[in-house]
Amino acid sequence: MKKIQIAALTAFISLAWVPVWSAAPVEVVGLFKNRAVVRIPGHELMLKVGETKNGVTLLSADSSQAHVSFQGENYELSLSNRVAGEFQRAKTARVAISSDQLGQYRIRGAVNNRFTNFLIDTGASVVAISSSDAIGMGIEYSNGQVGVVHTAQGATDSYFVTLDEVVVGGITAYNVQAAIIEGAYPLDPLLGMSFLRNVRMEENAGVLTLTKQN
Repeated sequence: MKKIQIAALTAFISLAWVPVWSAAPVEVVGLFKNRAVVRIPGHELMLKVGETKNGVTLLSADSSQAHVSFQGENYELSLSNRVAGEFQRAKTARVAISSDQLGQYRIRGAVNNRFTNFLIDTGASVVAISSSDAIGMGIEYSNGQVGVVHTAQGATDSYFVTLDEVVVGGITAYNVQAAIIEGAYPLDPLLGMSFLRNVRMEENAGVLTLTKQN
């Protein structure tokens, strides 16, 4: 099969993920005294204080915020910017991300309802995921279009596929093109332009704001 080349991807850097409050992988879409409606990819849950569903535990809740535990981390969450307190029409989805010590932007997200940590990379033409991560996400890539990407390690075989859904901080994109790269690199999936073209990006004082395009 004829191989295709795409633009060089940014060099892969092994860094520990720095949690970002605004990028919590769980959001609250309804708040009540001792109860909350919590949304994770693929599920919307009504929880009482002390109750656990789908790995989410509601620790406390009132009309202003909820304290939840999910995947070993605790989050203090106010009402999602996508839903008003009376469940009015959703506002424009938006997420603000603080840069890490190297000026890079990392964010929690999900691919096909599987959670992951993204490194935002405007130099990557598509979302890029290692084959190791792809297997863990349940992505069937062996039937994808065979290609080559150029990385800091040199030319590497890859498979071009279409992801059903990519979610980042309340912003969802469907049918997202991606390159599955043989091996363990990139260590964190790269959130490239096949997703980022769906958002407006604004950077100011070390904060990158993504706003979903209408």
